[in-house]
Amino acid sequence: MYKFLLFLIPIYSIAQINKVPNDNIGEHIGLHIIYFLGRENGGVSLSKLPSINGVEFHQLIWSNFDYDKEKERTILTFKSSINEIDDLFEVFKEVIKTRKGKSFKINNKFITIKPSEGEDKVVFIYELDKYFHIGKVGVFELFGKNIEY
Repeated sequence: MYKFLLFLIPIYSIAQINKVPNDNIGEHIGLHIIYFLGRENGGVSLSKLPSINGVEFHQLIWSNFDYDKEKERTILTFKSSINEIDDLFEVFKEVIKTRKGKSFKINNKFITIKPSEGEDKVVFIYELDKYFHIGKVGVFELFGKNIEY
């Protein structure tokens, strides 16, 4: 009899689904897949994160199969305005054009962008042990810009 009464008790399940507006997760700016000797060797993406108390943040995320384990990646989150991102884009372009490296700090972390093998390639080095190689076309893809020839 008790088993029968259990079937008569209504069972309720409450679930809540919230829609998250896009401004809570940020804005994807660009992506570049890195190839080496005809095989995929990683990738790098740039995103604009939501502002916190009026302060803008951006994030570079990359993986490099030369040193990363499977599904491992490097994340560099930093305060910056869209103008500072444009300045970073110009640094990449300048290093490609002049073949002279540039060093600076982001979040008190040492960054170097220097010429790499190949005519239109550079290497972005973060804290001396994390890096990615990127060519001229890749820089334009990463920063979501139209390619200039």
